[in-house]
Amino acid sequence: MHADWEIEAIARSSHTNPSSPGPPARGAARRQAFKAAARIEFLEKGYEAACVNDIVRAAGGSLATLYAQFNNKEGLFLAVAEEVHEQVVAATTPPCVAHLSLEDGLQVIGERFLTALMSRENLAFYRIVVGEGRKFPQLLQRYVFAGADRIRRVVAAHLERTAPDLKDADLVASYFLEVVRSRHHYRALADEGYSLPEEELSEHVGRSVRFFLAGARAL
Repeated sequence: MHADWEIEAIARSSHTNPSSPGPPARGAARRQAFKAAARIEFLEKGYEAACVNDIVRAAGGSLATLYAQFNNKEGLFLAVAEEVHEQVVAATTPPCVAHLSLEDGLQVIGERFLTALMSRENLAFYRIVVGEGRKFPQLLQRYVFAGADRIRRVVAAHLERTAPDLKDADLVASYFLEVVRSRHHYRALADEGYSLPEEELSEHVGRSVRFFLAGARAL
């Protein structure tokens, strides 16, 4: 069974409010209902054990409608994974930090990055995608690397603006993200009960920023 946080998060992310009634709006609402139900099913059971009939029962509609919209179970899973991925990337990418100093900007970026990585739903989907990586290699590559690429570019741009003396900002930015990720992301992936309170997360990012800057300036 799902915890309340999962059901509430899924309900919020799947809410639709079509601006006008009619078949297109109903079709979009039905598609979103299928994805919301599938999201719960995949999180609870994984890809292989997930049952399309259970998804239809939870979402309403018919199996024929689901197949017309997604072709098959694989298509439905890919649609759900794409939606989750885009939400994670958006959550990971920080607001503008152009007004902040080098250290303060890295603190903001690092906190947002690690908070998104450590969210329980992201961890759950990360496990599923990695577990199904041989079946969906392109999805695995996109899920693992695309978000990191976007946030790395944000870090690199901040470094170029606030520390122009640093060489190869793009490479150095990748080092920063790995220092921030540290052991916490991997431990959380392995232990569903592991969490990092907000205060501890902020302290960890602060130490990571200071450690990173000491090393980056020594390059």
